Amino acid sequence: MKKVLIIGQNSYLASDFKLNSDSIYVEKIKRPFETNFEKYNEYDWIINFCIQQEHFNRLLSDDEMIDYNIAKYIKNDKTKFIFLSSRKVYGSCSELKIYSENSELKPFDFYSKNKCNIEQKLSETLNSNQLVILRTGNIIGKPSNKNSYSTFIGWLESELKTNGKITCTINKESKKDFITKDYFQETLTKIIETNLFGTYNVGAGFALTTKELLCSILPEKYIEYSPKETESEQFILNCTKINSYVRKFTQKELMDECKTLGKMLLN
Repeated sequence: MKKVLIIGQNSYLASDFKLNSDSIYVEKIKRPFETNFEKYNEYDWIINFCIQQEHFNRLLSDDEMIDYNIAKYIKNDKTKFIFLSSRKVYGSCSELKIYSENSELKPFDFYSKNKCNIEQKLSETLNSNQLVILRTGNIIGKPSNKNSYSTFIGWLESELKTNGKITCTINKESKKDFITKDYFQETLTKIIETNLFGTYNVGAGFALTTKELLCSILPEKYIEYSPKETESEQFILNCTKINSYVRKFTQKELMDECKTLGKMLLN
């Protein structure tokens, strides 16, 4: 039985979190241990879902990096750490780009620069076979009912509650890579079961336009496109590496999830 510690149980991705395996035992805590740091060494896997708002506003010092502060207390060779990085480390481009794990890193804001810095600190702290870095695309799942979640679905929920419709200022033809929370959790399960290590993109490997995605979730009468549309970054993640271990995500399951989310949002 593999013992997994989930840190940040109330975060968007960790809420209703499950690993679908009888060989995995999951324990959840709200925040990192403030004492009893040796307990980290009791787990086979550690995943930190805590989000630092400072990520978005300034560069973090080493001492402020939650993931690094967890990793430096891992004193054995068996405990593995999964770091949730971001596809934003590859940069931002208005042209459609396909990024692989070997693509040049071009962090462009505080968030992506902090993610790159944390990746580096973790690589210096842990053995290579103890670290998994996941560069994820956009992840959608059921509404959170928490206004503090800065997610795509959180934005839709807030717009509907406030205005009764969505006013989209993003270029409606811009293309992005989306997966579901269920597929993300399935991927984490496979990573743990297969005992992987290294850096992986986690995404769909295909993209929808903003308009296609919105219209898959809501009837068009609830969607308004602002004349002040901004150019938006576009991206697709090459997921060939992780798909050697995890099945490919399909457009059908994305569409099915969008229909379900639309019903939940309108209710």
